[in-house]
This record gives sequence, structure tokens and C-alpha cells, in this order.
Amino acid sequence: MATPLAQLDPPSTRPRLLLVDDDPLLRSMALRSLQHAGFEVEEVDSGEAALAAWARRPAELLLLDVMMEGIDGFETCRRLRRLPGGAEVPVLMLTGLDDAASVEQAYQAGATDFVTKPIHWGLLAHRIRYALRNAEVRHAVERSRASLLRAQRLAHMGSWEFDLQGRMACSDELARLFSVSGEAMHCASPQAFLERVVPADRERVARARAAVLHEGVPYQLTFTIERFDGGLRSVCEQAAPLHDALGRQIGVEGITQDISERTEAERQVRQLALYDGLTGLPNRQFFLELARSALRQERPGGTLCALLHLDLLQFRSVNDALGREGGDRVLRVVAERLQAGLRQRDLAPVGTPGRSAALLARVGANGFMLLLQDLAQHAHAGTVAERLVRAIERPILIAGRDVVLNAAIGIAVHPRDGADAPELAAHAEQALYAAKRAGRSQLRYFDEGLNHSARERLQRETELRHAIAEGQLRLHFQPKLDARSQRIVGVEALVRWQHPRLGLVMPGDFIALAEESGLILPLTDWVLEAACQALTRWPATLTVAVNISAPSFAAEDLVERLDARLARHGLDPARLVLEVTESMLMADTEAGVQRLHALRERGYRLSLDDFGTGYSSLAQVKRFPLHELKIDRSFVRDLHRDGRDRALVASIVTLARLLALDVVAEGVETAEQAAVLGELGCHLHQGYLYARPLPEDELTARLGPAPPFTSPSTPPSTPPSTPTHASPPAAAPPAAAPPAAAPPA
Repeated sequence: MATPLAQLDPPSTRPRLLLVDDDPLLRSMALRSLQHAGFEVEEVDSGEAALAAWARRPAELLLLDVMMEGIDGFETCRRLRRLPGGAEVPVLMLTGLDDAASVEQAYQAGATDFVTKPIHWGLLAHRIRYALRNAEVRHAVERSRASLLRAQRLAHMGSWEFDLQGRMACSDELARLFSVSGEAMHCASPQAFLERVVPADRERVARARAAVLHEGVPYQLTFTIERFDGGLRSVCEQAAPLHDALGRQIGVEGITQDISERTEAERQVRQLALYDGLTGLPNRQFFLELARSALRQERPGGTLCALLHLDLLQFRSVNDALGREGGDRVLRVVAERLQAGLRQRDLAPVGTPGRSAALLARVGANGFMLLLQDLAQHAHAGTVAERLVRAIERPILIAGRDVVLNAAIGIAVHPRDGADAPELAAHAEQALYAAKRAGRSQLRYFDEGLNHSARERLQRETELRHAIAEGQLRLHFQPKLDARSQRIVGVEALVRWQHPRLGLVMPGDFIALAEESGLILPLTDWVLEAACQALTRWPATLTVAVNISAPSFAAEDLVERLDARLARHGLDPARLVLEVTESMLMADTEAGVQRLHALRERGYRLSLDDFGTGYSSLAQVKRFPLHELKIDRSFVRDLHRDGRDRALVASIVTLARLLALDVVAEGVETAEQAAVLGELGCHLHQGYLYARPLPEDELTARLGPAPPFTSPSTPPSTPPSTPTHASPPAAAPPAAAPPAAAPPA
């Protein structure tokens, strides 16, 4: 029963106690003493009653007698701890037992403390207040810990620490961050933790952790981890040395925070600030920064850079016809074509290995800028510009309609037209205005002198394009003979251009243009097709050699296209000799060897043209699965007068014999040259001594039944060597040899 003094106390300030004892006298004495001390007390006489009273209204502390009828105090405490809210409440056991076993049993049952009988009532109140304060501190710590865990969860931040022996402790949030169970994280080690760092960052993180562990140097790092579920996350980690009360380092403690969302947000902000949202290309500001950095780099061999400003003409009409959405789709297609045009492998003049050759940006509603690096000469910028203009001119299918665009391009060359990126951009824009005034699909240099050269070059390229498409090309065939029998064993196909105004144009005047403009691919295709057509009209024992251009050789579908072409004409691949050059193979030796093996397996004959002028070594030549070496004409020209050329040719012939290869001498123009070649063991000749390149009808006439194909001054006969070809075709009639000084084919 509460005293008047107790009734004056606000309920919230009076801790509530539950007194459990089966001794009425002790309960009465305890009740008066505790109420007088300011506590609110509820009394019960058994363990069962105590559990029922707790269920009705929990108390802040229990005074629990050990020895009672029914369930004793130990069992009551154990059951209380299993009730809602009963796990943390302080329990003081009242016991007359003073043996250590009973005290240990009390603690095992879940008691907080114990009070022995007889009870000192004055001290009991102090013991209760101390237990309540201790419980409050413990509750505050738990609340703080729970608050910290919530904060860590909200911040995606986990904490960890490890000691000098490598024992590690981790928070639950760290387990969630790594997508692993808490039990597994409790077994973690610093090394296992480090292994989740991606290889690119692992060494940097390892160095920082070693420094904090051994030298006490804190760190803050950002790196990437691979979670146990395979996902990648960006994290920021801070760590510092952990010290004991005496200031000695006993380990390392740290926090690891998942900042992937922040990193992605920063990336998106950067994307919006530096890139065009429609095409994903750099915007003008970022492009000029990239260009400024690129222009500062050292240029190999005095190469040049060029800035191109491209503008789509009359693009407003596209938006009017297709709407904004259709216009955006067109711009994306244009951006893709420009990127593809800059990635083409036959852009040989642009770029050096290991360096980005071109930068592309969208700088206006319908404008783009490009920076070309490492150009060998000014004209190469025009070559690229012309190609990009043609790429844009190809129809674009949008909403069932073909959209045809035209573009103009202005070009400024560094360093002549500007020392830095802004100046180059301004001059390229001025050149663009001139290109627009000139009409559709035009390009202009900032320098007028280069404009004249560019116009002439464009005219020549246009004429060559028409020549390929309109049947102005011709094939001539130069025989390859066995000098011992004077019989034709094969021919080489050589292209000519029957120009409507200039007459017959030799390949030296247009092959380089074809290579630089990208026309070498269709030109090579035309030669292969014309050669196959000629083969169908000649004896089955005759072979035709065709020079394969570097872009054609590098094409992934070369073998398939050749197979399809020969199948269409019903030809055996062994009748087609594919001539490649040393420089072509040395550009990418591994890829070249693989491509040669693929061609040889399909049955094509392979010849290394102009041998001796490249940079291949003996070890590399051994790897090339060839059938034939062709000695370059530069070694044959002075063969009968120059001992060094004679020694070189002898070495090539010996090499060919050791590798079981045929060897052919090009540019044989005199009987003296042929005689020396025969003495050195080279019996396959090709040159003006025997015949100029002939049109198909003239060569066909010489392939009919007739005496052997001989020159006026037949080289001396030499003993036959091991045959290098199948049985020769039918003999051909003699040919009139031109003067020895005639120019080479």
C-alpha cells in the first residue's frame, strides 16, 4: 500500500519493482523499505504469480527469491528471460545460499546480480539504483548501437577492424555490402577481404593497408570490389590505426562505404556536362579540351594534325518532313557512320600504333568536328573528308522513306593553320563557310593553295570511281616462263585504265590514289573477277597471279569471297596465285600467317612479291606457308654488272631451294640478265625480254599449238632442275623482244 509521500511523486519518476518472495514477513519489510526509498513496488508470493504479473505489466527490475514453493527462483528467471521484454530487465536474486555453486547457477539462469540474506535494507536501495543505472546505460548503448547500424545501413557503410594477428571483425552492413552472410564475414580475414578488390586496384589497396598496419599511416581510398554475387561496386574506404589505453597500436579499424550510386550520379552529371545526350559524342567544350591535349603530344616523324568541321546541309527540311524524333534518328545514324568511317582499316595514312587516331564530336544542331592525328601529308585530311561525305550521302531509311543528306567540310591543318585547338576550330569553321558557298558535298581547306590540290584530287578520284563502275579498266597479262624450255607456266594480271581523254593509263598513275581513297577494295575485286573470267577461257594448266591489296588481305571474309567467286566460275583454287608483299605481312605478322594458312588450306597458291625489299627475317619467312618467292626487279637490273646483286640473288635462290619454294625473277629485260639467273639456278622469268603485258586476245592467240615461246636471244641452256610446276601448257608462238632499255611494266 503506497504511502502519502509516494503518492506525491510523479509516476514517471518512480521506478517500478516486482518483488517475488514466499515469506510474508520479508515481503512486508521490503515493501516498507523500498517504498520509503521512492520505488513503486508490486509484491507476489510465487514464481508462477511473478510471471503472470510480468505478463500483465512489466517492471523495471525484479527482486526474486531463490527458494520458493512451486518453481524456484532459478527457473522463474529462466522463463522470464524468454518472455517479451524479459531478456534485458535487471534481476536481483535474493538468496540465503552462500555457496559458489548457487551463485554460478543464478548467473547461468540469467540473474543480473544477487543479494544475500539477511538483507541490509539500507544498502538494498543503493544496489537497486545501481542496477537500474547500469541497465539504463546498457539500454543507451544498445540504442546507440542500433542507431549506428541504421545509419550505416542508410549510408551503405560497413565497419571493420583487425588485430596484429590478422583476426578480423566486421559489421552486418559490411556483410550486406559484400553480399555474404554475417556468419561468413565473422570468419573473414584481411587477405580474403583484399581478394574481393578488383585486380586493377588490389595492389594500391594492399600498399595502403600495409602502411597503416606497420607504420600507422591512415588512408582514404576509392576503389572497386567484386561482390560474392559477382556484382561490381565502387567503395570509399577509410582506415586508421587502433590503439590500446597505453597508446600501443593493436590493430587497424576502418569503414567501407558503397558509393556506387554517387559514382553513377557523378558519371551522369559528367555525361550531361561533357557529352551530347543524343549521339553520346563529346560536346564542343570537351572536344576542344581533348584536342588541346592531343595537339600537345609529340608527333612522330613530323606528321600533321587536321581539324575538320562538318555540317549537314539543309537539315531543317529533314526535321520538317520527319519531325523532331525522325530528325534525331537521322543524326544518330550520321554519328554512327562518321565513327565507322574513322575506324576503317584502310585509313593507312591516319594514326600510329598505340595512339588514338581520330576524335569526333557533335558541336551543333547538325554540325560535327573531327581531329585527325598523325597525317603524313595535308592531302590525307581531304581523303578522309571525301570518304565521310560519301558515307553521309548514302540513303538513310527512316519511317519507310529514304533520306538523302549532303554535307560540307572545312579543314584546318596544324600547325600551319593554327597553333592550338580554338584557333584551328575557328579556321576550320571559316573553311566550312567557303565549302557551303561552293555547293553540295564540297570540302575546302583554310589554305587556298591546298583547295586547288584537293579539287584536282577529288576530280581524279571521281574519274577512277567511274572507271571501275563503267568498265574503263582493262587487264593485261604478262607471261611467266621456264627459261629452259621457253614455255609459259603462268601469267600475272596487271590492270590498266582506258581513260576516255588520256588514253591508256598505267597503274603507277592511279594505284596510290585508289589506296588512299579506299577504292583499292573495289579495284581488287574487279581484277579478281576479270582474271577468273579469263581463266575460264584458257587451258586448265595455266595459272593467273593477282596482286592482293592490303585492305583486301585484311578483310575477315577474304577466303569466303574468293571461294564463292571461284565456285561461280567453276575454277580450281590452284589456278589462282595470290601475290602478297613483305610489308603487308609485316604489318601484323601473326594475323598474316593465319590468313596465309587459311588460303593455302583452301588450295590457293601463294606468292611473296618484291621479295628482298621488305623487312622480313629468315625466321619469319620460314613461318609463311608460301609456294613462291618473286625476286624484285631492283636486284635483277644490274645483276650482270653488280657483284652484290648477284650475291643477293644467289642467297634468295638458295633460301627458296631450302624452303622448297619456286623462285621467279621479275623485270628480266636482257639476255645477259637471263643467263646469270640461269647460272644461279633461277629458271622462272618474267619480263620484257620475253613479252610485255598483253591484252587477253593477244595472249590467247599465243597459247595455241605452236613452237615454244622464245626470244631473239635465247639464254644459254642449263641442266634441268626439279620441276616447280605441273606440266606446262601448250606451247606458244615466238614473241618479238623489245629493246633492252624498254621501261618495266
